[in-house]
Amino acid sequence: MKVLITGGAGFLGLHLARFFSKNKYEVYLLDIADFDKKEYPKDCHFIKVDIRDVQSINRLYNDIRPDFVIHAAAALPLWKKEDIIDINVNGARNILKVSLENKVKRVIFISSTAVYGVPKKHPVYEDDRRVGVGPYGQSKIEAENLCFQYIKKSLNVTIIRP
Repeated sequence: MKVLITGGAGFLGLHLARFFSKNKYEVYLLDIADFDKKEYPKDCHFIKVDIRDVQSINRLYNDIRPDFVIHAAAALPLWKKEDIIDINVNGARNILKVSLENKVKRVIFISSTAVYGVPKKHPVYEDDRRVGVGPYGQSKIEAENLCFQYIKKSLNVTIIRP
């Protein structure tokens, strides 16, 4: 089985790569950042691609044919608003679109508890109102909304809010 992890150069990407490699998956890591390859299992494949480039994403999917995609790539809250929206929303749209077209078995979208803004109560539940604060929280809500649209198109999408 092949798993493609976007944001593969990040903290979560590294640990996911270790887990999936240990469990005998063929691991493909995608990022625009540089990888410190010595930290990763030797059998990982490293791909430098921007998730905003839908043509490159399409070629990549055609080349590797992933079974599963974990979409963890994101612009962070301290980045410029335009970059946050472009990467987090348009990048997610590209991953979802190409995953549907290529019949990926499951997409796992890594969202954020930032979709809840500043909670007025604890604990927070997944069906609580989403009120993202700032561009990052708002972008994660928009990306989740895209996930819900693709679920209606029969793409198997799971949203996780760490």
